[in-house]
Amino acid sequence: MKILKKIFKWLFVGLDEGLFYWNIALMSSMIVAVILSVFLRYLFNVVFNWTEELIVFLFIATTYFGIIMGIKWDEHIKVSLLIDKLPRKIGIVFEILISVITIITVAAAAYLSMDWIETVGAKVSSGLKIHYSTIYYMLTISFIMVAIYEIRKVVLKIANFRREINES
Repeated sequence: MKILKKIFKWLFVGLDEGLFYWNIALMSSMIVAVILSVFLRYLFNVVFNWTEELIVFLFIATTYFGIIMGIKWDEHIKVSLLIDKLPRKIGIVFEILISVITIITVAAAAYLSMDWIETVGAKVSSGLKIHYSTIYYMLTISFIMVAIYEIRKVVLKIANFRREINES
């Protein structure tokens, strides 16, 4: 059991760091593309269609992968007024229930998005000449990653819940 815990800890540390640096790379690329685009437009009166499209695609990617970071750090928008008023043990049960609903929702969205991507994803973008399915698959990956992080939170909440019950 301890070996399994070490493996999962190692995997999540690698996943956390990879996701963090991936988001930094996406954001840095977007910043460089915006600065370059503005520089070329206003100093040389040159506009490239593909740079505008690249900026939009990078912004979409930072949003999709930023969602995962928000879930990981528990920084997403939520209304916790009711949970904050409940006793701690009951509040944990509600938090677990909300996480399970989130897991079911994003898993269903990821599954159902596959048919949709196959139907509409073949169109090619005008500037970069890439399939729109590339962007759509990033959303599906984001859904899957959100489910993974929510499952992780549920497991940790259940372990903490058991620990609190045993201590009281």
